[in-house]
Amino acid sequence: MRKRLSVLVLVVFLLAGCGWPAEEPAERKTVLQPMHKNIFVKGEDLVRCFAQQENEQPIEVKAAVRGGVVPHHLLAGRLTARFMEALALQRPGMVVLAGPNHRNLGARVITGFYDWETPEGVVRTDPQAVKALVGAGAAVRDEGILSEEHSVGAVIPFIGHYLPEARVVPLILHRDASLKEVDLILEAIQAYLDQGAVLVASVDFSHYLTSQEAEQKDKITLKAMRDFDYSKLYSLGNDHLDSPACLALVLRAAEKRGIRQFQILDHTNSGILLKNLLMPTTSYFTLLLY
Repeated sequence: MRKRLSVLVLVVFLLAGCGWPAEEPAERKTVLQPMHKNIFVKGEDLVRCFAQQENEQPIEVKAAVRGGVVPHHLLAGRLTARFMEALALQRPGMVVLAGPNHRNLGARVITGFYDWETPEGVVRTDPQAVKALVGAGAAVRDEGILSEEHSVGAVIPFIGHYLPEARVVPLILHRDASLKEVDLILEAIQAYLDQGAVLVASVDFSHYLTSQEAEQKDKITLKAMRDFDYSKLYSLGNDHLDSPACLALVLRAAEKRGIRQFQILDHTNSGILLKNLLMPTTSYFTLLLY
């Protein structure tokens, strides 16, 4: 009798829907997307960069921004912040962010699918655009190398702050990435650019010179940029800029849209910012193309 009662209770228990939980169907399981943990920027650094400076001129944006150039040194973080403030006026849904692969590790052009964890919250990567790049052979996925490159990692928190709804498409290029490779990238993402995605190059300019020497190098680089002279850009060494290919990517994309001029938001160098004109410096431009 006792055995029969036990079996009856078990049957009622199961029919009532209170049995031991079955494994959750595969399509309903929660998959945690891996993220790049940002190791380059702290929250207090960003607070300093976001703060408006004394005597700072307001930014006048004359038309829809199609591309731009920003620095990736936090010393010049206020310049990057001002660029993003200007870009935030049009609220683009996607930013394609291209920076140098400083150590030239791995493939010549690298991208990744992982999102980015930053002090400003999670910045989402656009998987379809990344898939288009990889599928076209324009870039290779390498999350490890990408996560250690500050040319992208140091800029993404600024996107998270000023463009919290935007998705990013990260790219890092070897220094000698060719114009052919640049054009392959543009071909792969052209549909996104046509839909309003903004292409931003994270580039620092002259390196390890005095402030006066940096100014002279910057004049040469600026002329090459104004002339859209890719041969000249590619001939310039690290004492002029750290990524001719990233700069060519933005200029070439603009040129394909009939854009042949740009607005300089800021131009300075670390010697001026630190008030030491004799120290070895890095120089910076922020540019808007529209």
